[in-house]
Amino acid sequence: MEAPPLAAPICASQGAMGSLLGKMEELLVAPDGSRLPKGVKDRMLLLGGDLGVVAAYLADLSELEDPPPTAKRWMREVRELSYDIEDYIDEFCAAPRPGRRANTTARFVCRIGRVKVARLPKRLKRHQQMGKMVSQFRIYVEEAIERHGRYGLDCCDHRRRYVSFGPMLPSRPYGEEDAQLVIDGRVSEFIERLANDEDQKLKVVSVVGFSGIGKTTLAKLFYNRIGGQFDCRAFVRVSRKPDMKRIFREMFYQVQRKQPPDDYKELMLIDSIREYLQDKRYLIIIDDLWAASAWDLINQAFPEVIQSSRIVIITQVEDVALTCCCYDTEYIFEMKPMNDEHSTMLFLQRLFGSESDCPQQFKEISNKIVQICGGLPLATTNLASLLASHPVILMDLCLYIRDSLSSAFRTNSSIEGTRQVLNLSYNNLPHYLKTCLLYLNMYPEGYKICKDDVVEKWVAEGFIDQIEGRDLKKVAGSYFDELIDRRFLQPSRLNYNNEVSTCTIHDEVRDLIAYKSLEESFVLVLDCYRKDVELSDKVRRLSVHFGDTKYAKIPTNIRTSEVRSLTFFGLCKCMPSLTEFKLLRVLNLQLSGHVGDELLDLSGISELFQLRYLKIACNIRTELPSQMRGLKYLETLQMDTTLTAVPWDIIYLPCLLHLHLPFDTNMMDLIGRMTHPSTLLSLEPSSSNSLPSRGIISNLNNLRDIHLTFCTPPSKYIERNMEVLGSLLGRLGALEVNISWEGLAPPPLLQKFEWLLDNCIFSRVPRWIEKLGNLRILKIAVRELPKNSVDILKGLSALTALSLSMHAIPVERIIFDNVGFSILKYFKFNCSSVLWLKFEAGAMPNLRKLKLGFNVLREDLHGTTPVSIGYLPSVKEISVKIHGVGSDAESVLTYTVSNHPSNPRINEKLVDWTTYCEEGRHMVIKEKDHGFQEEQNEQEYLDKYKQADIRISTSANFLDIKQILEDAINRWLCPSEICEILKNYRSFFLATEPPNKPPSGSLFVFDRKILRYFRNDGHNWRKKKDEMTVKEDHERLKSGSIDVLECYYAHGEENENFQRRMYRMLEEDVKHIILVHYLEIKVLVVPILRPLAKQNSKAH
Repeated sequence: MEAPPLAAPICASQGAMGSLLGKMEELLVAPDGSRLPKGVKDRMLLLGGDLGVVAAYLADLSELEDPPPTAKRWMREVRELSYDIEDYIDEFCAAPRPGRRANTTARFVCRIGRVKVARLPKRLKRHQQMGKMVSQFRIYVEEAIERHGRYGLDCCDHRRRYVSFGPMLPSRPYGEEDAQLVIDGRVSEFIERLANDEDQKLKVVSVVGFSGIGKTTLAKLFYNRIGGQFDCRAFVRVSRKPDMKRIFREMFYQVQRKQPPDDYKELMLIDSIREYLQDKRYLIIIDDLWAASAWDLINQAFPEVIQSSRIVIITQVEDVALTCCCYDTEYIFEMKPMNDEHSTMLFLQRLFGSESDCPQQFKEISNKIVQICGGLPLATTNLASLLASHPVILMDLCLYIRDSLSSAFRTNSSIEGTRQVLNLSYNNLPHYLKTCLLYLNMYPEGYKICKDDVVEKWVAEGFIDQIEGRDLKKVAGSYFDELIDRRFLQPSRLNYNNEVSTCTIHDEVRDLIAYKSLEESFVLVLDCYRKDVELSDKVRRLSVHFGDTKYAKIPTNIRTSEVRSLTFFGLCKCMPSLTEFKLLRVLNLQLSGHVGDELLDLSGISELFQLRYLKIACNIRTELPSQMRGLKYLETLQMDTTLTAVPWDIIYLPCLLHLHLPFDTNMMDLIGRMTHPSTLLSLEPSSSNSLPSRGIISNLNNLRDIHLTFCTPPSKYIERNMEVLGSLLGRLGALEVNISWEGLAPPPLLQKFEWLLDNCIFSRVPRWIEKLGNLRILKIAVRELPKNSVDILKGLSALTALSLSMHAIPVERIIFDNVGFSILKYFKFNCSSVLWLKFEAGAMPNLRKLKLGFNVLREDLHGTTPVSIGYLPSVKEISVKIHGVGSDAESVLTYTVSNHPSNPRINEKLVDWTTYCEEGRHMVIKEKDHGFQEEQNEQEYLDKYKQADIRISTSANFLDIKQILEDAINRWLCPSEICEILKNYRSFFLATEPPNKPPSGSLFVFDRKILRYFRNDGHNWRKKKDEMTVKEDHERLKSGSIDVLECYYAHGEENENFQRRMYRMLEEDVKHIILVHYLEIKVLVVPILRPLAKQNSKAH
């Protein structure tokens, strides 16, 4: 079954009119099983004719640049009517039809019992009700037609929009050049002074200026240009209504390069960030700061270190800038508008590619438009993008812009003038772009919007027009790219091909979106500060931003039964009942549990029959309905939460395209309980533990991508989960922890395969990979890389990005010749050691980015170069991480990399990168990186193609064992770090006798089977009442929402701050391994208010 086709997309200005006309036409020509009685059909035909007239009027008024108030009111009423009629038709089609039975036996019984005649009144009653509703709707439509004539709307002489329906002028990829164009001499001097300042003290610098003047652009340029000189860095945005928990979690991730635990509160995040930064040189950019109170809290995360660390504040508020710098104006830089030269360069660069390419007839009018923009980069680029959106530059459009805005910047402030520019550009957007842009109001302020996420929502909402021969998601992706090109969205992250994968929204653009969305009654945004909402229209799309507010509720005057799209950010206890939202198409829940919350019950989702998109992110266990087969239109199912069970029937969802599930023990329930399709007529899962037949799994062929998140389950489940994954992807093959998966038959149209499980590697490149002719992205880890494995990779003609990790010491040379890899642009290769790696002439001719990482033995490098990369003509960037080389070896390798004839950008770094070997098994422990400039998320460089992919990833990042041991001297370890040590206990020395009065910061690993009395450590611990037995408190520790550890606490008798903590995992295989940690804790009170002395030291 396919989702109902749309004759035209739903849009903000015309409501559901286009979709409605298509559905009515489909209903009228439906097969005999659902044919309408003649009377109802005749009324439907008349209604369709009247709706066609109204649709034409609505489309005509939508082309006015600024319709009169009466027209806006009439358009709003007609849009609401179109939604009401479509909702009724959807409910009619989704309702069970009387007289239908699931099997022939039931029909036979009904005939014998003569029940067939008794059912006729029910069917007639249903059709009579529909006939009455169609007649009522027709009355409303006729009244709308009458009002259109009475208001004289058919002769509006208002100015019409300049909308381009052809291709845009070609634009450059978004890169650093855009930022350089807004940098004049004064700004360049500021950047150089800040970059070359050798003062060892921590400095806080503020950049202040009004909106749209280029402050964030300056900060990004500075961040990208010199950020690699710092040990760690972060760029976070605060916004006017800051979500402090989100800000600190984002800062934690960027600084420590791993996700923080789900249960971390704000103060825990602050402490962790501060502790991590204690001995490091760091760069922090705080963008869009509006209040000194927010800075007071954020500032607590930054230690006073003598490492030349820098904090840059971006704000529009002068008082905030002064407060952050302790009122020292020496550290405040005030942004000024661009001069005429730079403004002209920026405008013409965007419009024509360069100043010299501007035709003579456009120079005068271009200079006038540039002068009107007043030196503001946001206004300048937006107008240039408006002109560039047309296939040919029109002089009439240039004059229209000049005449429309010539007074805006003269009579209004600079901010108001920028708003006039944005409003002009918005009014001249195509309707499909207006709709997609307004939908972004569903996201909270300051939120980073992922391209893949938003385009899936656009498709589910019905905003995307069906273009013959093109995939809907690709069309939606092109809309996203066009909004970037028109400068309505700001790039946040670029992939390796300089394409935007994540974006943010400028404050002024967001204000415009919020205003227009309210004017069109398109999206309603609620926060915890709005208890009562005045509504003039029905709410179709609702975005709720409650945050951590405990008692917030949705106002009672909102009719939730008419909401089509719901986004909810808040606590589980504040979420309304989902069964009230009967017409939901899109449901996005970003939830967090409160104290005492253990389970989130979402079983009511099974009643949302119109649902197309479902995403749930929650930090507590979530219960889905046992059956979801009724959600026949569901396209996206994304679960970023721990599930009690995976609904067994999701493979029968006919429209499912995108499946994201946690890859844990619950996956066994999904597969193990299913049997042959012939037994599923009762819709009850079997208790059998056998794996499903290929016939069941074939239902997954419609999927475009499968994303299974690996949450580090106990090792005894790994093999079983691999079997589950094998059955999901195709025929089950010979599968081991060290994977030999030659029997797999993956989806033939697979375009992306990533294997990111930390502790599972392929023995070599599987042969089935050579059958994937459409594979564009491959990320895989192998034990060895023989020549035939290289040959398999060469045969992948569509391969664009390759990430390859080799875990064993190579026994032969690895050579890439001129065969294959003809369109490869990104190549990452990690190896435990290297004998010889060579890229011959003609190899990888289009490679743009090369990343190498290996442990190299000193003797391998004497007199020779084991890495030969002298060719690679198109390479733009080479990154190398090496470990364990001597100075001579380092100089040889440096010379080889640095003297590449293409003169690429070079990043080379020595790192602490170690490997360990356990019974022939190799695993890489992540390196300790000091200042190596690398992408914030390598995944962004592999996300160019998303049409069809399989991604198996891990939510637990590699942990730096060496860093953990160093940190244990000063702090308690978190559960994930303890688990990492206990699981890898064979890599550590196991103590064979108890220690004697170990000091604070000591760590010991014991095997209870070898040493039973490890507690006899010589310390005097607090006793129970019998004064003989040591008093030990006991509790279980969680990782996420799952119990993983048992912990026993003992306190010193003389010094209660000196403690001993003993940990053991609940997993039976390693339950006999004990980790003991001794630490004297120091009581630290973190003040909320800023200490004056400390701030002065930062400024000076």
